[in-house]
Amino acid sequence: MVNALSTAASGRLRGELARFLLVGITSVVIDFAVYRGLLALAIAVHPAKTAGYIAGAVFGYFANRSFTFRVGAQWRQRELLSFIAVYLIALGANVVVNSLVLAVLGRGEIALASAFVAATGVSAAMNFVGLKLFVFGAGDAGANAAVQATTASPARADGAARLSLSLVIPCYNEAANLPLLVARLRETFLDDRAEVVLVDNGSTDDSPAVLARLLAGQQRIRSVRVEVNQGYGYGILTGLRAARGDVLGWTHADMQTDPQDALRGLALYDQAADPARLFVKGRRYGRPAADVAFTVGMSVFETVLMSRRMWDINAQPTLFPRAFFERWREPPHDFALDLYAYYQAVRDGLRVQRFAVRFGERAHGSSHWNVNWQAKLRFIKRTVDFSLRLRQGLQERA
Repeated sequence: MVNALSTAASGRLRGELARFLLVGITSVVIDFAVYRGLLALAIAVHPAKTAGYIAGAVFGYFANRSFTFRVGAQWRQRELLSFIAVYLIALGANVVVNSLVLAVLGRGEIALASAFVAATGVSAAMNFVGLKLFVFGAGDAGANAAVQATTASPARADGAARLSLSLVIPCYNEAANLPLLVARLRETFLDDRAEVVLVDNGSTDDSPAVLARLLAGQQRIRSVRVEVNQGYGYGILTGLRAARGDVLGWTHADMQTDPQDALRGLALYDQAADPARLFVKGRRYGRPAADVAFTVGMSVFETVLMSRRMWDINAQPTLFPRAFFERWREPPHDFALDLYAYYQAVRDGLRVQRFAVRFGERAHGSSHWNVNWQAKLRFIKRTVDFSLRLRQGLQERA
């Protein structure tokens, strides 16, 4: 497990570096265009260099926040102040290096280009380290602190009783993944308010025997069995009906999402002024470009069809109050359950709070629907059919 997490961290760092370079190249183009444009207007070198750098920095802030490090948390003033501090330090280094190279090589075209490359390289390296450790990386630290808070503090800040969590994880032919999943649950689910309901969703492999062996003696990790698979949503609904918590939710068993993310979601309920009106959902990062494009297309379609903003509908975990679940009527039994829950939350006026979750590779096996474009087209057809029925039902009730 440690090796798997280390590999995931290395993969995440490589992805961040690649995206940072792409953003950096675009920022450099903006920076250089402004710099040379101002020089052409007879502006002095240092003011022109500073203006170009600031123009590239403004673009870099927004692009690195949303694209490179994929920060899901709400904007905070401390983040912007940290960003300004990092960029001012790097700006100082940039101007100093630029001046030193020009002092050595003169003011010719080759000297200008060489000074620019050297200054940009130094400041870029400083920026990446600063953004990673002190600006956008602070969100991960804050999330981890929130998880620790859920296991340490005995009561909510306002004195109210802290809510309990039941996390449902449907498992269909996941015998190879179950040892990793249960080990991760035993390692991270240390909050005694949280239970996990593993749903053996009609598996035809060795899942029943594997679960019986892994869960022997466990108090807060248990399983329920669906004898015949009737769909992804049906398995989740079976687990939700067996759950005991005040906050209910689900995630996947394939280890593409870390089950510990659910505790980060529970921490948001601990912090909420009105947890009974809160719907929490992850927002994925680290996915292949083709999958992101697919998600964007489906999100736009659902947003237009439902006349409500719907984004990254199938992201996990999904968490909500028990009372909200008890109001559901005829929820779907397939993958449309994610859409159903999300839409009902928006329609009922719950406050939807999203947070960034890493979406990695499956530990074992393959997806039951995201196999190829034919499978995706079948998924799209089922989702569109359900969406049209859902909208028609809403219009009839209105």
